[in-house]
Amino acid sequence: MKKPQRRTNVSPSGGLYLTSWSGLDEYLRARPDLILSIRCPPADKKKLEQLLIKNETTLNCAIDYSEAEKGLAVFVEVPVLDEFKFLEEAAKTERDFILACDHVTDTRNLGALARTAAYFGMRYLIMAKDRQAPISGATLGTAQGAFAFVQPVLVTNLGRTLNDLKERAYWILAADMDGQPVESIKQDYEKKVLVLGSEDKGVSQGILAKSDLTVAITPSEPKLESLNVSVAAGILIHALHVHSVSLKK
Repeated sequence: MKKPQRRTNVSPSGGLYLTSWSGLDEYLRARPDLILSIRCPPADKKKLEQLLIKNETTLNCAIDYSEAEKGLAVFVEVPVLDEFKFLEEAAKTERDFILACDHVTDTRNLGALARTAAYFGMRYLIMAKDRQAPISGATLGTAQGAFAFVQPVLVTNLGRTLNDLKERAYWILAADMDGQPVESIKQDYEKKVLVLGSEDKGVSQGILAKSDLTVAITPSEPKLESLNVSVAAGILIHALHVHSVSLKK
C-alpha cells in the first residue's frame, strides 16, 4: 500500500503507522480526519465495519483489504502545533493544565506521557525540538490513540516558552526529588504547567530556576530512588488534579 501524500504541519515523518484496534477506535471516536489510510486484513473487514458503525463514522480515506498476511496498519497524521499559535490559544484560556517534557529521550516514555496527558484531559504536550525523543512509530504504539486528544507543541527553547507562559498567568511546576511533597500543596493553580525531565538527569537546572515551584512524590517506604518518568507523571498529575477539585468544593 502506498503512503498518502504528506500534509503540512505534521510530525517529521509526515505520518505514522498505528497497528492496534484500540488505537484505531480512539481515532475514530475523536479525530477520524487524522486517519490517512487503513490496511485491514480481509478477515477483519467485518470488525472494521462494526467499529465504523459504533463510532458513526464515514472515512474519506483509502482502505486496503488486499494483504491477508499482514495485520492492521492505520496511517495517521500527527499534527504539531506551532508555538506561536499555541501561545495565542494559551492566553485566552482561563483554566488549563499542560504537560511539558524537558528532553525526555525515550520514545516509548514519550508515548506513555501523551497517553497519561490524554487520560486526564490535558490538551497539549510541550516538547523541545532538539535533544528530545521524536514522535516515532514506537511513540504512537505506546500512546495508542492519545494524539487524537493531545496536541504536541514543538518549541525551540523550552525555557523561553515557559517564560512566555508565565507572562500569560501560568504557574510552572517542575518535578524534582527535592521538591515540595505534592500532597502538601495548598494553592489551586488554575493555569499550570507540569515539567518532567529526562530519564537520567531529571529536570535541568536552568528549567528548575525558571519554575515557580518544585514538586515531589513522597512514598511512605521508598525502596528505589526514582520512578519511570511516565509513572511519575501519572502520580503527580492525579495528585494535582484531585487537589484542584477538592479546593473548588
